[in-house]
Amino acid sequence: MTDKPRRTQQERVDESSRRLIDAAIILIGQQGYAATTAQQIGLHAGYSRDMVRVRFGSKDALLDAMLASRYESRLDIPDEPGDSGLQRVLRRISGLREFAISDPDLLRAMLVLNFEAAQADTQLRTRIRNWIDRVRTGFAEAIRTGQADGSITDSLDAGAESREMVSATIGFAYWWIVEPGFDLAGELTEWSERVQARLSSTATV
Repeated sequence: MTDKPRRTQQERVDESSRRLIDAAIILIGQQGYAATTAQQIGLHAGYSRDMVRVRFGSKDALLDAMLASRYESRLDIPDEPGDSGLQRVLRRISGLREFAISDPDLLRAMLVLNFEAAQADTQLRTRIRNWIDRVRTGFAEAIRTGQADGSITDSLDAGAESREMVSATIGFAYWWIVEPGFDLAGELTEWSERVQARLSSTATV
């Protein structure tokens, strides 16, 4: 019988970081961010109460790592070369839909976190507000690109449309959080079809 090779220090660090983030996702989804303590996260991950401090320094630092590596990166939808502006708009919606299908626990935890942050004047609230602005700007730029390439009707106000899209996204997300039976992926599919019909200059992509 061959002994398994010993893991490197970096491999152990990576695994513990991943397990702590996974534990935080579960606990935040169940009870919210404020009610989730660093000690709970460490124990839920199978480590000591102090493991969050040892690995990340603080619960807030763990949150930053989680947002950057697991959430924001999933929603930073790259534009494909040759995509029309309309395709870029729809790709952003489909990205959220795929997120809801492939990793609903993570998405739910992050949305709970977002709504909780809205009630407090914190650094997290500022970060989420900036993130929403980036999403809105991405929609607006995609719409303007579509108006320039002819895939989106030029009679629309890109700023107003992008604000409406962000508002609709937040509404769907909130509904999903408070109503367990709400089919977020299905609603996003139908909404994407309505957006395409409203924006398209030719009713086709």
